[in-house]
Amino acid sequence: MRFPEVAYMSWAKALPPAHINLARSGIEACPPSLLKLDPRDLVANLPAGYGYSPLRRAIGRRYGVDPDQVLPLSGGASLANWVACATVLDGAPRGAEVIVERPSYEPLLRIPQALGCRLLRLERRFEDGFGIDLQRFASLVNRKTRLAIVSNLHNPSGARIEPATLVAMAEMLREVGAFLLVDEVYLECLFGRGIGSAVLLAPNVIVSNSLTKAYGLDGLRAGWMLGPEPQVRRAGKIYDLMGVNGVASGELMALAAFRNLAAIRRRSQAILRPNLQTVRRFLAGEERLAAVLPPGGNVLFPRLPGGLTGDRLARHLRERHSTLIVPGSFFEFPQHIRLGFGTSPALLKQGLANLRQALDELVGAGGRRRRPPA
Repeated sequence: MRFPEVAYMSWAKALPPAHINLARSGIEACPPSLLKLDPRDLVANLPAGYGYSPLRRAIGRRYGVDPDQVLPLSGGASLANWVACATVLDGAPRGAEVIVERPSYEPLLRIPQALGCRLLRLERRFEDGFGIDLQRFASLVNRKTRLAIVSNLHNPSGARIEPATLVAMAEMLREVGAFLLVDEVYLECLFGRGIGSAVLLAPNVIVSNSLTKAYGLDGLRAGWMLGPEPQVRRAGKIYDLMGVNGVASGELMALAAFRNLAAIRRRSQAILRPNLQTVRRFLAGEERLAAVLPPGGNVLFPRLPGGLTGDRLARHLRERHSTLIVPGSFFEFPQHIRLGFGTSPALLKQGLANLRQALDELVGAGGRRRRPPA
């Protein structure tokens, strides 16, 4: 087993302060007052087990599954992804294969790589709206396949995978005894408009999720894994090698968040819905950027004009305009950038103005409309 560096994480943790941060993958921090914490929520100990039972029940109710299908993890969806991969790949034979989407959030690529698996890449093409081509996926599935990993909404583009597509993918994998892992942290940003978890779609689907991206509770690191009961039970035993119990006060704060999720969701909607419209108006007036417009979420993945890389643009924005974006090279698409729009509306508008100015400075104003739509 070898642990490769996660270059994106190293970069993100070393970022200098900047006036405007459009590199963030979540929204502005949720005010603690919305959790309506009681002094009894601040404790040092809870009963030992595989997640605090009331929290498991709350998560189960939220997603329509039995509490035995829930494993809360005090490490966010990142830890849930690790534990889920370890669970499925435990005992996998030499040469076992894992299918990972491209572009991909780097940890989803590095985890199976660290576990010694052979990686096959499912291309999600810009020309296809970063959708899933089922024929392409089918060509990758074989008797050596143990796991396929996708994100929904897609990180970095925000594209959504329709339930019927996920069902078809799961069925192909079931035929060879494999599982589908769906990272759903951005799906929360659709705010429950008839959107159900993929864990309900097929018996070989495992899901990771958290309270981070949609609700501004990044520091809480409240994540969870959902899946078939045998896999969840095995995941708990694997987690025993990494830790003992969750953070007691963190689990109670997560439970408080679920109790008050309606108010927290309204606050998130008030930020993300108008910001998404701001981004759409900006792109309509900026012909030098081509983007797949997401249905929700808080990130998108524009393609830059020829000759300009995301690394160069990100460096220029940071040094000249104190504005942060994510170079697409961290997602293996160097001519793209990932833009986060979960910041305050005023900072988003200024950040997009800075982006337009940087494009003027680096490629000229020839592809810029003089009168962007209001």
